[in-house]
Amino acid sequence: MIAWHAKSEITRRERSAHSVSATLADGQTLHANLMIAAEGRGSPTRDEAGIVIAKWDYSHRAIIAGLTHEKSHEQVAWEIFYSAGPFALLPMLDLPDGRHRSALVWTVDEKDAAGTLKLSDRAFLAEVEKRMGDIFGSITSVGPRSSYPLGFHHTAKIVDHRLALVGDAAHGIHPIAGQGLNLGLRDVGALVDVLADGMRLGLEPGDAQLLDKYEKWRGLDSFMVALATDGLTRLFGIPGKTASAIRRFGMAGVQRTPVLKDWFMDEARGVTGDMPELLKA
Repeated sequence: MIAWHAKSEITRRERSAHSVSATLADGQTLHANLMIAAEGRGSPTRDEAGIVIAKWDYSHRAIIAGLTHEKSHEQVAWEIFYSAGPFALLPMLDLPDGRHRSALVWTVDEKDAAGTLKLSDRAFLAEVEKRMGDIFGSITSVGPRSSYPLGFHHTAKIVDHRLALVGDAAHGIHPIAGQGLNLGLRDVGALVDVLADGMRLGLEPGDAQLLDKYEKWRGLDSFMVALATDGLTRLFGIPGKTASAIRRFGMAGVQRTPVLKDWFMDEARGVTGDMPELLKA
């Protein structure tokens, strides 16, 4: 059974030898065998547990907006690399009237972010069209803009006594390769698999053996993906014509080599390695 407590504020978290509890602002206390931290980058549950975290700031900001455009995206995501960071176009469902939509994730230097956000809709649209070319034809409208700072963080471990971290609570990466969501889904899928297997053996969800299995399954994979995205961020951030030429040469080589191209596409889709059962469908 799932008990849903929407918009509840947690005022107290406790983990004892045999159970966990969370006290809500209205005084209600919830009890369970396992606590899962899935609150994002600023996870208070993780911080209260005292889990060591490595982190740094990229001095970049992602600007998010919805676009409506002339041509269909045909369910294809695009990522265009500029020195300041990637310019990503992600497919969305068409509007009821048939207009095509995509989500824009545009990475800019922190020093340029405020000015970009203050542009009029017309000026912002012109900047977007200049960077994306004729991929989707004319852009007919731009939705409200939002932004968030980009940084890296990775915890020293993803479990503690009767506690498991998933998603951004455990690892936050640059969106350059679009792997943040994939990592979170794989965390959740792996944790579900581990807990289900344990319960079939008669183990309760907070059992240390199960948490250790989850740690071994997801710890290395998430670290390697985080390391790779950090490397890509630094590689594409190197200025100069020589660095740009080397990047173009490398990308062209991948495009012309089917084995490499398929490998990179599978990595981008998050379908490599030891996949949880939930993600195999």
